[in-house]
Order: sequence, then structure tokens, then C-alpha cells
Amino acid sequence: MSTTELDKSIQIITQTEELADKILANKHELIELDKRRQQNREALRLIEKSEEEKTWITIGSILVKMKRHKAIELLKKDQQQIDQEINVMHSEQKVLVNKHRDTELKSPFSGTNLKALDRKEFDALKANLPML
Repeated sequence: MSTTELDKSIQIITQTEELADKILANKHELIELDKRRQQNREALRLIEKSEEEKTWITIGSILVKMKRHKAIELLKKDQQQIDQEINVMHSEQKVLVNKHRDTELKSPFSGTNLKALDRKEFDALKANLPML
């Protein structure tokens, strides 16, 4: 094997390993975001069920007492932000996985580019299906 072929092989292996590290880091971050989303959801449900006028919530590492409706509003806004971050991470993950498979000279996963039907497409499909 010549030195150029060896260098090229080392470069491909290095790229593959770097992409694999990024994929694993993203996966770990997705898990942490999902945990945060679940904790946020639980807190939101508890506050919504509560009859108290004011409630204690943590903002970062600070414990704050605030009005119930303000806390609910804040938690809902945080929930939306977490959902957006998760969606961005999922999109990045798909790109990284396909790029990783590209460097390994494998075909991309079929099904990673699927998108849900929007409302118009779903209504058109529903209108053309026979009623059971």
C-alpha cells in the first residue's frame, strides 16, 4: 500500500470516527433534553392541578415563588423551546447519520427522510378512501 493510499485510509477512518463521536454526543444530548421535557411536563401537570394561588418553581438553580398562572405560562414556553431544540437535534442527527454512512460507503437509511402528511394531504387522502 502506498503512502497516499494509507493517508487516504487514515483520513476516512478519522472522519468516520469524528462523525460517530458527534452522533453519540447528539444522542446523549437528546436523552438529556427528553428527560428535561418529561420533568417539565410533570411539573406543569402538578401546577395545573394545584389549587394554590402561588407556587414554588426552580428557574435554573434559583427557587422562586410566583403566581400559578405565571408559572404555567413560563413552563409552557419552556416546553415549546425544548420541543424545538429536540426537533433541531433530530434533524441534525439524521444528517450526521447519513453523512457517516456516506463515509463508510454505505447507502443512506431508507425512511429517515419521511415527513408526516400535512392537513390538506391528509384530508385529500381521507376523502379518497372508501368508508368502512
